[in-house]
Amino acid sequence: MTTYRTRADLVNEALMNLGILAAGQTADAEDYQAVDGKVEALYERLEAQEIIDLDNTVDEIPSNIFMQLAVLLADDAALMFGLPGIPASPSNPQPVQLATDSIRRVTYARPTYEPQKSEWF
Repeated sequence: MTTYRTRADLVNEALMNLGILAAGQTADAEDYQAVDGKVEALYERLEAQEIIDLDNTVDEIPSNIFMQLAVLLADDAALMFGLPGIPASPSNPQPVQLATDSIRRVTYARPTYEPQKSEWF
């Protein structure tokens, strides 16, 4: 059974990944809106790269890819806060690449339940 997280959860998690928001704090309206404005572009980019397809359900994010999306969103919004990107660590030297690869592994070869499209020549 898949559980879901909300868009607000995603934005707040991205702000925590950037160090802008600490656990238990509430985001400033300006910070929240700045990151929230990047969500649609992130989804469109990931769909264009055929990494993920959320069927425009931006408020129902599967929990198995939630943390990875928060890393990618944080990295996209980092420059707005004067940061070069999401900080790397010794245990995670390439957080953006690791998040993208993890999403691909989770969603790879999952049934889409869409009718197969045939090509007629």
